[in-house]
Amino acid sequence: MPLYSLQVFSRAIPSGNIETLVMLTVIVVIALSLIAAMETVRSRILCRAGNALDVAWRRRLTADVLEAAGRGRPDSAPLNDLMEVKGALTRPSIPALMDLPWAPLYVIGIYLIHPLLAALLVVSMAIMAFMGFLSHWAVKGFAEEGKLPASRSQKLFDALLTKSDTVRGLRMGPSALDACTRDSLTSSALQGRSTERSAAIGAVTKWVRMILQICVTGVGAWLVIEQHLSFGGMIATSMLVGRGLAPVEQTAGAWGQLLKSYQAFRRLYPLLKRLSREPARPAVPVERERLTVENLLFVSPRDQKPILRSVTLSIEPGQTICIAGPNRSGKSVLARLLAGVAVPSAGTVRLGGLALASLNPDEPAHGIGYMSQNADLLPGTIAENIARFTEATREQVEDAAKRAGIHEWIETLPNGYETDVADPFFPITGASARLIALARAGFANPPLMVLDEPSAGMDEIGHKAVREFITEAKTRGATTIVLTHSPAFVDLSDKTFVLKNGMAVELPQRQEQQQQGANWARLRNIGPAPVQQSAAG
Repeated sequence: MPLYSLQVFSRAIPSGNIETLVMLTVIVVIALSLIAAMETVRSRILCRAGNALDVAWRRRLTADVLEAAGRGRPDSAPLNDLMEVKGALTRPSIPALMDLPWAPLYVIGIYLIHPLLAALLVVSMAIMAFMGFLSHWAVKGFAEEGKLPASRSQKLFDALLTKSDTVRGLRMGPSALDACTRDSLTSSALQGRSTERSAAIGAVTKWVRMILQICVTGVGAWLVIEQHLSFGGMIATSMLVGRGLAPVEQTAGAWGQLLKSYQAFRRLYPLLKRLSREPARPAVPVERERLTVENLLFVSPRDQKPILRSVTLSIEPGQTICIAGPNRSGKSVLARLLAGVAVPSAGTVRLGGLALASLNPDEPAHGIGYMSQNADLLPGTIAENIARFTEATREQVEDAAKRAGIHEWIETLPNGYETDVADPFFPITGASARLIALARAGFANPPLMVLDEPSAGMDEIGHKAVREFITEAKTRGATTIVLTHSPAFVDLSDKTFVLKNGMAVELPQRQEQQQQGANWARLRNIGPAPVQQSAAG
């Protein structure tokens, strides 16, 4: 457009040649069409590049984050960084940044028209860049300070919604709402100050930009009056200045977002580089093999104190093992290690000679049947949770529920197996959630099952359902490990271990079979673990 205006006012109008005007117009229309097509292609390429980045790395990053969580270092920052980099590719700031290298060409073009106007453009670029950086610096502190109270308020409010019964029962609603409101108002106040500063600087920036435009137009008019510049040159210069300032202004205005995206890329790139060098882990299914634990040591990542020490076990295929111990004795940590969820600080946990944590089956149904102490149902339907979110038939899901003794109860629900377990108004908790988690552990008949406190909080009917589940698993030859704080399953086990002070001691088999009462007394007299040990059971 600047060249078009220059040619029209300098050639077409003075000569009165209509053909020249038509040809110039046709050429400009073609050029503008090409520019629009190229910008469309660029936008599509950037959008698809972001999607390709997400498709290529999200699964591997998620797996790496889950492995880090298993090692006691949960951190979802890599996934957030991936989303930040993907979002940066689709924001307008990236095209503006890509247009920035063309700014010197505008300076050169204006210099060819008149050097004074080129110098004025360079000064204008510097001023606009300074205003953009000033805006970022002025609001950065308030934005960072407002994140913590906003996050704390949102978490507390979500907890109030999901645990409203407890809140109402304890009559703590007003005080909890006061805390939530206090954090929310603190965040709002900080965001308000940030918005006020940003708006003030934005108004000043707009004023400066208009003043610069007026200066360029005024200087151009003065040069026309002094006959140092044509009228067409003045119009072309005004347009070139606007085009030259646009990418600088947009880039400087988005400086904070660009800096955030760049920092995310710097954190993400080494991780992607490491993952790209790691070979894909082969699919290794879980088989009916001997499970051996040798000199197992696990140190708490929180306080660096040992939770388990010198634990040695040998479990044959098809055996049912009961590991009993008081609270805080390390049962839940041992359960995670035996399920391959966590990695030991020292020692080995092997199934058939392979490290348990390295087993990587093609399908979750071919893995380990694991039931954590908290049940941990995932957002979704009952059927999806039991089937571990795999493609399974209704018969397979119902078979697992029947073996866990929960099928009849699920059928009484209005939506049956399609009931959402995370419904905020009617969540599935307590014994029902534990039996669903038990059915999930037994789905597809895994060869190895690790059950952490499977009957905790259950009545006689639920306890009976768990015993029948363990008996059925033993009948079909599955290796079942039950960790509990009571001797309720000793009579079903082939071996019984007592976990105390981080060490496992096997009880004699004859004593288990002939002196059940003595067993009960012995387990009850274990006593609580020392208070200084980390909470693990």
